Amino acid sequence: MLNLGFWILNDVTWHKTNPMPNFLGTRFTNATETLLWCSKSAESKKYTFNHKIMKKYNGDKQMTSVWQIGLCIGEERIKGADGKKAHSTQKPEELLKRVILSSTNRDGIVLDPFFGTGTTGAVAKKLGRKYIGIEREQEYIDIAQKRIDSINVLWKEADWVEEEKENR
Repeated sequence: MLNLGFWILNDVTWHKTNPMPNFLGTRFTNATETLLWCSKSAESKKYTFNHKIMKKYNGDKQMTSVWQIGLCIGEERIKGADGKKAHSTQKPEELLKRVILSSTNRDGIVLDPFFGTGTTGAVAKKLGRKYIGIEREQEYIDIAQKRIDSINVLWKEADWVEEEKENR
């Protein structure tokens, strides 16, 4: 990212509380993923970080850069017609909720260039954000469209909305 001219503001470690084991025992279990939060350049001062919202979301404590969130399982896991998981790397909504709450404002636009089953779009819609999703596999496009079309309840942000206005 640095070689492309971006500036790394933070790295966030997603610590998977329920990682898939390495059944062959040929390496360590992959229990983390790294998210990079970047600005366009080191000189760029215009970016959104909703510190007060994230602090409130985290029980009035500053949120750390290690997020302990389980893999997408149960009701949240989207299944295909065969009953198996529709996408091998579906992310949990809680992960995207934190990303979107921390780095966007209401009515903002979120881009996901690897849209998959539409978790980013689903969470963006629930949080009152717009989204752009790019996906090349028609099967995933159909699943994401159906998923997002079925959302009719927004997450209540009454407490966050007032603080969001203060952050602007």
